Amino acid sequence: MNLIGCAAGHKNVDSSWTEAPKTISVLFTEPIVQNKDDVEDDLPEYKDNFSGWFSEQLKAEFAEQTGITPSAVEQKSDDAFDMTVTKLGKKEYKVPNPKFDAIGVGEGFVVSIAFLDISRLSETRMIVPGSFETKSYLQYLGQYTIADVDGKKVVTSGMFKARVTLGFALQKGDWEENVKNLVEEIIKDTPLEKK
Repeated sequence: MNLIGCAAGHKNVDSSWTEAPKTISVLFTEPIVQNKDDVEDDLPEYKDNFSGWFSEQLKAEFAEQTGITPSAVEQKSDDAFDMTVTKLGKKEYKVPNPKFDAIGVGEGFVVSIAFLDISRLSETRMIVPGSFETKSYLQYLGQYTIADVDGKKVVTSGMFKARVTLGFALQKGDWEENVKNLVEEIIKDTPLEKK
């Protein structure tokens, strides 16, 4: 596989992948939400089914940003993937390589997302000597692969750190905006990105 690095060392893209597939599926392992009270406050109808909400959002965003409506968007158990170590920039990460015979996807390409950690965090930085600014974020952090099911090979692997800056309080729109950011990071510099 001939790989090129993109996105400041956070993505490997196979340079032989030049055309967007006709079909895609999106698979993900169970998301880990650090503060479940945030889900209850902002997405109360999904407090016991965050994965259902996440699946709906991924489907809509992949359709919007790629022009291809995913044929399936599903949560899978960890054992549907081989967690393989890959080098991204100077660091090594485990990425979810799909077990093609176990994922239930027969054709096209599959986007696999794993180790999804969702948290709210604050950072303080000095803007001028003696003056500080604190910003709060909703962050989605994880690893992913994009694989050609027909060719049984991974064509892209990487990690994402999608963030949205929060206003006064975390709101439903922040959760949705950050799924948009996550999808944008995954498809950036690949044939899935609409030009």
